[in-house]
Amino acid sequence: MALSRQELIDHEHALKDAVSEFLTFSSYSLFFPRTGEDPFEAGARAEPEFRKEDGELFLPLVLRGELLGYFVARGVRLAAPKVAPRYVMALASAALERIVLEKRVITDPLTGLSNREFFLSELTRSIEQVQDCLHTGACSAKPLNMELPSFSGTFGVIFIDLDNFRRVCERYGYLIGDDIVGEVGRMIRMVCPKHVTASRFANDKFAVLLPDAKPKACFQLAEVIRAGIAKLSFVDEITQDIIRISASVGYVNYPQAMEGPQFRREPAEQARVLLQKARRAVSTAKDLGRDRIFAFADILQKGGKVVEMLPMGRMAVSLGANVGARVGQRFLVSSPKSGGLATAQLTEDERLSGRYPTVYKGEAVLIEVQEEMAFAELLHVSDPSLSVSAGDRLRLVAEHESIFEPADEDGPRKDQENGIFAYRDFVAHVEKDRQSRERFGLTLVRMLDELGDQPGSFQSFMDSMARKLTGLARSLFGEETVAGRYGLGGLILYQPGISEQDLREKVLELEALASRQLDMEIAVGGAAYPYLNFRRTDMMDNCRKALEHAVLLPKPCVAVFDSVSLNLSADRHFTDGDIYGAVEEYKLSLLADEKNLLSRNSLGICYAQLGRLAEARKEFETVLAHDKTDAMALYNLGWANHRLGKFKEARTAYEKCLKHDPAHIFSMIRLGNLAERDEDLEAAEQWYSKAGEVPGGDRLVLRSLARVHLGRGDQQQCREYLHLALNANHNDDHAMHMLATMYLDMGEDPQVAEVLARQCAALRPDKDDYWETLVRSLLEQGKDEEAQKVRGRAS
Repeated sequence: MALSRQELIDHEHALKDAVSEFLTFSSYSLFFPRTGEDPFEAGARAEPEFRKEDGELFLPLVLRGELLGYFVARGVRLAAPKVAPRYVMALASAALERIVLEKRVITDPLTGLSNREFFLSELTRSIEQVQDCLHTGACSAKPLNMELPSFSGTFGVIFIDLDNFRRVCERYGYLIGDDIVGEVGRMIRMVCPKHVTASRFANDKFAVLLPDAKPKACFQLAEVIRAGIAKLSFVDEITQDIIRISASVGYVNYPQAMEGPQFRREPAEQARVLLQKARRAVSTAKDLGRDRIFAFADILQKGGKVVEMLPMGRMAVSLGANVGARVGQRFLVSSPKSGGLATAQLTEDERLSGRYPTVYKGEAVLIEVQEEMAFAELLHVSDPSLSVSAGDRLRLVAEHESIFEPADEDGPRKDQENGIFAYRDFVAHVEKDRQSRERFGLTLVRMLDELGDQPGSFQSFMDSMARKLTGLARSLFGEETVAGRYGLGGLILYQPGISEQDLREKVLELEALASRQLDMEIAVGGAAYPYLNFRRTDMMDNCRKALEHAVLLPKPCVAVFDSVSLNLSADRHFTDGDIYGAVEEYKLSLLADEKNLLSRNSLGICYAQLGRLAEARKEFETVLAHDKTDAMALYNLGWANHRLGKFKEARTAYEKCLKHDPAHIFSMIRLGNLAERDEDLEAAEQWYSKAGEVPGGDRLVLRSLARVHLGRGDQQQCREYLHLALNANHNDDHAMHMLATMYLDMGEDPQVAEVLARQCAALRPDKDDYWETLVRSLLEQGKDEEAQKVRGRAS
């Protein structure tokens, strides 16, 4: 197991620390031998060289006979200049052996990829970074500038599982299986960028961690991996059979795929939850035919299937709460062949191909959701001759997207004993009745109590509670109230003619009565029509959002769809990276309540993300007109003015923010940035040091402190801070670029600068200055033709 130049650069700081234990020096750098020389021949004759007049010591870095490069120490004084260099060289080789040992511990020997344990540790570390980013407000939909560590607050995990691999091993032997796994690993290592952590997770399964990756980037790399595996072929030496393989690939993004309670788990536990979601995406890809890619986020939308048909038009489906399924969601049911490839052979030389037409058999609604699966009822059937069967596919649709007509009035039937509709029949009744109503309300009730020591079964207990709740609801809302089951532990109510204000008052009474008379804890979410510009068909979705809002509240857990509900929904869009969707919902939230300062702040942040800084500043100023002490708005106003070039106004806003929130890290860092701009390096260092003393601020100021020391001409201390910044985040492209520039400006080895610049450009291909630094490093090595190609690619 050897060390590459990239790995040697990655461990430059560790190597420096090891050498500094035996040797005192003022500065150092790496130097690589020119290409074309045999590294083993060079290693055999490598000798350290001490230039006493310059105080420089050139230490050959020899590992197991191979010359990797040179460690150049400056400002060196040796008491025994003829003997000491050899001993220091031997100690440096021992330090390289230690680095190799560390590499061996985290590497899978068959593939050369990272092993499972290292992958899990890196995944846990990434989750911790995102959590810090979310807690401090440092994340953004896109990198904003070079002053703060650029981190988008998201990353992706790709999981790869070879198809039918056990069958291949059983037929051709497990040695062939090892060859296949090894070659797949080498292919994955070849196509993955340097900043990606790729691992052999288990047997024929692989996992890839993509820092700062949105779903599009995950899909693109997943497709490169899938296509690369499909191109591989192997020959069995005994039978001469040509063996071809394929892989099913799934991917998931953090934090988009996580839900409320999951965020409260420890990062290591969240890492395992995230991997389970990625594997669930792989399972869906295999269900759909293998050799394909599927996103966890798409499972609910188009990855469900009918598992089993049950009596009375009911069915078990493959969607559960773990993929976001909720009671009341509606799905179109189609043939598994719909949209699939169809081919027909006419003659030896002619083949027809096409795709099966989409055949929708009906529409189903979820009536009970469990963790791994759910149960649904058929709402509509397209043709009695097209019966729904196991294996049929499900596609999520909104209520207003239904392609089926509402059921006839005579269709819905309710339980004679309690007058409660089954959910399917409730929907059929309400769909028609609401068309003639100028106003109406919908209310979702979720029972929070569990069976505990109650006698009888859970089913009978919940049935009893539903009957009692329905009685209370009708006593409050009137006898026109229509009740339907909403899963085993829930109830849905339709209140024709009710106003929003009455609905708001009565749902609070319902919660209080349930607690007082039935000793039952419930969460209640309601929605009233008309409300803003929402359609009648939007009310069910609004009602669900209100229930999700209610569940987040302390007792009483009651919410009627309003500005806050819209704010929470907009926050989900923002977390998913849908800035435009978030903007629309924040606007609706403010239309409902112009004094919702949280929505206005968030809208301003969205405008800033979109580059609309003047509009963003206006929103923050509006917030401060209502509340001059709002620290978030003060910082955001300072940030907007900072980016607009209004530095005096920016400084005033940051200082006011610190007055109301003395521990606001980012205001301190921004004030340090402004001090740097004014060339007041002492003030800048004071601000950065102060920010570093705040919990969570130490890793954020390292690059800024490096910049301050560079401005003072202290390259050695600057390099120390840059290495610390890369230890805190080994994908910090700005720190890498500063190091690369330093190597070039200080006249040191341009090969080191080239390696660093290539990694920067791979992390951020949109940054022109990274490509220019790469071009410069190539030109200084005389690689004019390659530099020209790089310049052409950058442009």
